[in-house]
Amino acid sequence: MRSHTGNFTLRTHLAALKGTLAVSTGLALAAMSAPALAGEEVLYEPAPHWVEEIDVAAIERDPANAQVVRDKQVRIESGRLWEYYDFVFHIKSLDEMTRIGTVTAQWLPDKGDLIVHEIAIRRDGETIDVIAAGEEMEVLRREQLLERQILDGSLTATMSVPGLQVGDELRVRYSVTNSDQALGEEVQTQTMLWREPNKLADFGRVVVSWEDGLPVEYRAGPDFQMSEPTLSDGYRRLEVTMPLPEAEEYPIDAPWSYRQPPILQLGTFEDWAEVSSVMAPFYATEGALDGLEDLAAKIEAIRTGKTGELGRAVAALELVQEDIRYLMNGLDGGNYIPQDVAATWAKKYGDCKAKTLILLAILDELGIEAEPVLASIQRAALAESSLPLPGAFDHVLVRAKIEGTHYYLDGTGIGANLDVVGNVPPFLYTLPIRPEGAALEEIVQEIPIVPDVSVEFALDARLGGDLPMPGTITMKLLGAGAAQMNASADKLTDDNKRALGGRFARFAGGEVNVIDMRIEQGADDSEATVVVEALFPSLVQYDGSVGEIEPQLPTGSFQFRPDRSRRKWRDLPVIVPPPRGSIGTYRLTLPETEGEFEIRGERQLDMIVANQRFEREVTLADGELTISERQTSLGGEIVPEDIRAERRKALALARTKLKVIVPDDMPRRWRFAQGGTKNADRSELAGIEDMLARMIEQQPDETDPILRRANFRFVTYDFEGALADVNAALEIEATAKLFQDRAYVHAELRDFESMAADLEDAWLLDPNPDRAIALARTLTLVGRTDDARDLLGQVDGDEEVQRALAYALADIEALEGDGLAGLDRFAELLLDAPNDGSVLNAKCWYMGIWQVEIADAVTTCTRAVENSENTAVALDSRAMIFLRNERLDEALADADAALDLAPDQTETLLLRGLILRAMGRSEAEADIAAALARSPRIREDYRRWGFEL
Repeated sequence: MRSHTGNFTLRTHLAALKGTLAVSTGLALAAMSAPALAGEEVLYEPAPHWVEEIDVAAIERDPANAQVVRDKQVRIESGRLWEYYDFVFHIKSLDEMTRIGTVTAQWLPDKGDLIVHEIAIRRDGETIDVIAAGEEMEVLRREQLLERQILDGSLTATMSVPGLQVGDELRVRYSVTNSDQALGEEVQTQTMLWREPNKLADFGRVVVSWEDGLPVEYRAGPDFQMSEPTLSDGYRRLEVTMPLPEAEEYPIDAPWSYRQPPILQLGTFEDWAEVSSVMAPFYATEGALDGLEDLAAKIEAIRTGKTGELGRAVAALELVQEDIRYLMNGLDGGNYIPQDVAATWAKKYGDCKAKTLILLAILDELGIEAEPVLASIQRAALAESSLPLPGAFDHVLVRAKIEGTHYYLDGTGIGANLDVVGNVPPFLYTLPIRPEGAALEEIVQEIPIVPDVSVEFALDARLGGDLPMPGTITMKLLGAGAAQMNASADKLTDDNKRALGGRFARFAGGEVNVIDMRIEQGADDSEATVVVEALFPSLVQYDGSVGEIEPQLPTGSFQFRPDRSRRKWRDLPVIVPPPRGSIGTYRLTLPETEGEFEIRGERQLDMIVANQRFEREVTLADGELTISERQTSLGGEIVPEDIRAERRKALALARTKLKVIVPDDMPRRWRFAQGGTKNADRSELAGIEDMLARMIEQQPDETDPILRRANFRFVTYDFEGALADVNAALEIEATAKLFQDRAYVHAELRDFESMAADLEDAWLLDPNPDRAIALARTLTLVGRTDDARDLLGQVDGDEEVQRALAYALADIEALEGDGLAGLDRFAELLLDAPNDGSVLNAKCWYMGIWQVEIADAVTTCTRAVENSENTAVALDSRAMIFLRNERLDEALADADAALDLAPDQTETLLLRGLILRAMGRSEAEADIAAALARSPRIREDYRRWGFEL
């Protein structure tokens, strides 16, 4: 006798008997449908003689464990499985007494019995026999899985143990027998094992025994080698004690067969062929349609109304999917035996077995070659390493062969569709069910994978590079996803639609404002189109004055970096997602520009990397940029010797990133500030304004849509419109942040009294250092420097707060005429960090605006430029010093350089205008006017600093 990890059990003459039973006639199988040991009443009997009782007193206890014993003993007989359980619990708290004190046991009454041997309480060395005291378990039919359309036929016996107290030990021993109608004389059993560091009980064990000569095969794995069974008194005995040794850790991308939890499997099946042949009689279709005239009429309609075998097969699949609802019925042997076709058609429900049988019958009537195949949904990857057991599978479906190609037709699915029917399911392995038996087969994708989802983003970028883009997302679905979407279309509320649209919109990246979503059904329910109307953030990202478009594409996010750093991992394959395809497309309508849009990267691409195929097509014509990428997972595994090469290919794929550089004259948002807020032409923005207004109408009691429009209006220089929106938001919810936001709108409207009032409200509602400093600075604008100083005296905080506090106090001292005192504050900050770029820049700016020691300021400002992380701001500060020192050419050079790095820096634009004015240049007034239109508030600042505006 050897395990399945090595050799197999020698067969006896019983194998011949099993072979006879495997091909029994339907009559013989029907005779087996009423097992001898079957009942709906709980039996109370002593444990069978072969049970090895545990000496509970001898077990070493772990105070951390509530469970003392977790023992399972299994006796395998020809045609019957007997499972004995022994549980001992130590009740250490009221919570444990509540949790453990209700005993339950479950069994299948059509296959066997529940036999209770003992329910007893151990207290102070004495045993209280609960059963002997007259207590019995109550029988319930508890369909735990009914909400998942599963009627498993099980019964549950339950007892709230009377008299149980904290400190007691509770012992429960019972057996469950099982003679499966479908398996005849064959038996199977599987038990999950547990490993270190888990310790579910102080004592854990599984013992399996069977009569010598019974052809039992066994396996436990992975990473666990069992001892050989022992032979005693004519019985083989196999024992596993737990916890098992801790297993080797494997990377998450290793095949599941390495990472699976250990399972002890035993069975009497010789091979997969026997499993196949045992199941075959239940899927015979001869005469299955007799008397079903209405079904026959539907079949004839398919025959005459559909073209080609594939078209008729898909129509038959659609009939089964849509006319017969799913309900798994495990009663009367239904776990393996399908209900007959007539019952399924009459009841209009059935599980995978029933749907498979009726679909087989329909396809047979249509003359289409097909057969049933077993598969696993939950443990697809484990079938190959499993013992040959029916329990290795949890699903059955139809495999049709049409023009030499296999098509997997799942009657329990939805959305039968001609275009995607050739895509293989993710089950990895199947076992064909045939009277002569069959071997386990790997599922192979035999035809090109058709994407079941495609997404297109159609965006209008004509307004410019730094403004939101109106657009739509069009998602086309085929198959099951489409059917689900169509089924939910009428049930979605407006809130549901916005939420769902938002999930789709996230594919574009950034924060997307969803305006509307609709679902359009195609030719039938297997086709759906989801259209999301939304306002998207700009795809143009600016680095200084250079703008580029780099959309989120599969090639940009794909990585292949399997961790094989440990020596033991180097021979491990890498799993690949199951076969599936998707297409993503960006379609941008571009503005008219003098400059050209420059495409950098591969316009066309077709690469296979780590069993993923990437295809790209880019076109730029007639004012439209189209970028389309298709990703197809080919499934399977990457063998160890190919991992290095695939890594290199993945790095090469990363280098194919696509970028589109926009021309320098791409429109920017500040053109809407020209001429001042009241006079600016905003007609181009009407479309965005309309979309934002619709958002507000849809959610009239929410502040978020209003504030989104307020922000849009603010960044496009409609400060009065932004103020109206923030006022409306404050009517709904008066928060510190909203008062603070409104304060800055007041600032741009040069209403500094209102700004101070709002910041004071924000400070009172939620005082923090930042708000105090902002309020203090505003108080100085309205001449309340004493109040500002008093407020800053209340502020304390970390190093960053202390810096901001020093800057604010320095400004107050300069306003009061003591600029040198303010300069001392910067000197103190620089004592510990003399090359701190941010402090150096703040000191440079301070010296320039308040004209303190400006003759010596160039050195400080140059050090700021050399050390600052924000070079544009440091250059702007030094330009101010050069202007004060009348070094105008150097001032202009710094201002131009700063604007190249940060063209949206309004203060630098104003500063350049002032420099040009000092140089007598005619273009000065345009810069000054543009800067003041973008930010009217800076007029007051520059006036305070001595500039005439």
